Amino acid sequence: MKIQHASLDWKIDHLGNTVPISNHFDDVYFSHAGGLDESHHVFVEGNQLTHRFGTLSECQTFVVAETGFGTGLNFLATYQLWYKLKSQGNLATGVRLHFISTEKFPLSRSDLIKALKAWQHSHDDGISTAIKSLIDNYPLPLAGCHRIHVCDDVMLDLWLGDALDSFQSMHQANQTQHHTTFGVNAWFLDGFAPSKNDDLWSNELFELIKLLSAHDATLATFTAAGFVRRGLQAVGFNMTKNKGFGRKREMLTGKLSMTQAPCPSHTPKHIAVIGAGVSGLCIAHALACRGIKVTLLDKHTPPSGASGNPCAMFAPKLSAFEQADHHLSTVAFLYAARFYERLNSDGDLYDCSGVLDFLLPTKKSHDKLSTMIAPYPNELIHEISAIYPNQIIHTYISKAGLIFPKNLAKAILKHSLISFRQFSAHTVIEHADGVKIVGDCGELNADKVIISSGHESHLLTPKLFNPRKIRGQVSWLSVNDDIYSKLPTHPIKYDGYCAKYNHESGKSFLIGASFVRNCTDTKISLVEHQFNLDKLANNLPAITDLIKPAITDLQGRASIRAQTPDYHPIVGQIDQHSYAMYGMGSKGFTFAPFCAEILAAMITHEMLPASHELLKKIEPNRPRLANPITDHEI
Repeated sequence: MKIQHASLDWKIDHLGNTVPISNHFDDVYFSHAGGLDESHHVFVEGNQLTHRFGTLSECQTFVVAETGFGTGLNFLATYQLWYKLKSQGNLATGVRLHFISTEKFPLSRSDLIKALKAWQHSHDDGISTAIKSLIDNYPLPLAGCHRIHVCDDVMLDLWLGDALDSFQSMHQANQTQHHTTFGVNAWFLDGFAPSKNDDLWSNELFELIKLLSAHDATLATFTAAGFVRRGLQAVGFNMTKNKGFGRKREMLTGKLSMTQAPCPSHTPKHIAVIGAGVSGLCIAHALACRGIKVTLLDKHTPPSGASGNPCAMFAPKLSAFEQADHHLSTVAFLYAARFYERLNSDGDLYDCSGVLDFLLPTKKSHDKLSTMIAPYPNELIHEISAIYPNQIIHTYISKAGLIFPKNLAKAILKHSLISFRQFSAHTVIEHADGVKIVGDCGELNADKVIISSGHESHLLTPKLFNPRKIRGQVSWLSVNDDIYSKLPTHPIKYDGYCAKYNHESGKSFLIGASFVRNCTDTKISLVEHQFNLDKLANNLPAITDLIKPAITDLQGRASIRAQTPDYHPIVGQIDQHSYAMYGMGSKGFTFAPFCAEILAAMITHEMLPASHELLKKIEPNRPRLANPITDHEI
């Protein structure tokens, strides 16, 4: 579904603040009497969050969900309370807040900034911090779930699209791989008045709210409409009328009438991750951020395997627009861009320079390629004027750029809960209480294990798929200041890629990469150096003429990619205490952060940040992996 931004009018309230009015629903976004105060009264205190946050158990996650994000005011009010209790020392160690919201007509970023102007420079650090994070990470208008880590212990899932569709997708996703969650603890039923937006007040939506609820779920809403009260009672909520806010006489609160709590699933305290490439690093980080101790194992120092090149191209491969919310490369790229930016405090991990992409290889005409990208927001990808005359189309992806793997590894390994151990694992043994990992230099016990060993993952257990082995060699050469200044500012994607970079060893130019099937030899090949040079010359002859490369001047690195028949990674549970995350092919730096977030959510029983359709594509037991790769497919 194409997401349309909200159409707004603006009015001055009696306090002198500019408040937004929806043209579509002819209703105000928040109370003229004080929007933040209304959010506190109706939703925060209506769900007794002050008391409930203060009585959370150690490492517990509290889940809030709402039916209309709007200006984000309800989220900000909730964060404000969380921040206040935390700063006062009134939150238990390791607790986390997970806020989930839906929005069919999101505000544009500029309208959001205008709507929140009254609070942006507040002396309340909680509000100002949350507003800055929300604005900095505000998603593009693309359907589906956009996960934002507001801070270490607060994450926001913003589902763009129809609320009913979003909640159905959440419910279906949380049945994937028999995944069970603790459910939503508190509901904010917010939206425009029932008389003006009846889609958010349907019995079908109320039934989904019940299905997504934890046993102790409560709800609050500003409306006291009789059909709303009766509809919520019909699905199992005990409803009560309360004093409303401002001029509204009454509001509703409710509590789910489940008599018995489900048996809580055990959250592991120590997880071993085998493999220190980008997949292993990202899942280690996702788990550590949830308070889980991680031991990262690899026979080589991180970043290992195909993740160890001097720099890596970070850019998506986009699908037809109508498939974007179920397309892993698109969804994962948007999440990964936020992930890398969050870790990029020193500015040496992620160079968000933008990437020039010719959308090769393709047999499509310029018009077909132009039509394919036209529906996407310009902030993601747009066509630009031709620079290189032998290319069909020129597009620019502003959020793409270069990742420096060594600095990524350093940033992740700084986490106090992550430790690295040089360890060559060859056997994983499951037992009732966890796993034992046997290697060349001893044994290691853990509650769970995640296998992220790339093309060697299947050697650790017969339950894992044996992927294609694709050798890839990158080539690079040192360049002087004069040549460096004349090289393109942006990395370029063709049916290969190239980029200049200035990092550690000096100014260099990278060309990649060869593609040799069924080969696990990692020795440098002059033939593949020539392959990379020929591909550059065919696509970008002016650059070849500028650098005048000789094979003897090139340095290189070869590694082995793990590729599945459907080009999707393998992510999920494979045994009682064993999980896998590998098979990224050449897209590890795009896929890994998002796949790690999915896997960490599975392990810790969180609501999953992806559609059911997307999750089915990465399951370890999906039908496409039922049969081994044949000689013909190799």
